[in-house]
Amino acid sequence: MPHIVLENINSTQKAYESITPFSERIEGGILKVSDKYINSSAQSALIESIAVEAGKNQTFFIQLSEKKTSITVRLLPLTDPEKTPGVKTVMARIAKQIKDSDSSIFYGKTNLDEYLLH
Repeated sequence: MPHIVLENINSTQKAYESITPFSERIEGGILKVSDKYINSSAQSALIESIAVEAGKNQTFFIQLSEKKTSITVRLLPLTDPEKTPGVKTVMARIAKQIKDSDSSIFYGKTNLDEYLLH
């Protein structure tokens, strides 16, 4: 399962606030983050996302989960989209928005290294 761990951040609320919805045209489609939701305890957030690639439309949620000193960016298992380059790119863009919000945040364990913009 694709994921990105952001180290030196332990506030889902802070991560949630740093995410700005976007829409980006790519060759043969579009990538979009349309909305975001946070639970009442502010320990988990969902980012509503869309990837249209080669005529295939996928709507899915990216989940932010809080750990002791990190936030994990991963796909919500209930939506389980095909792990296309577009889906992985949306995840990486969300992680970068969070990372760029504070210079002390850095990338930890991930299996999406090739999609991350350092």
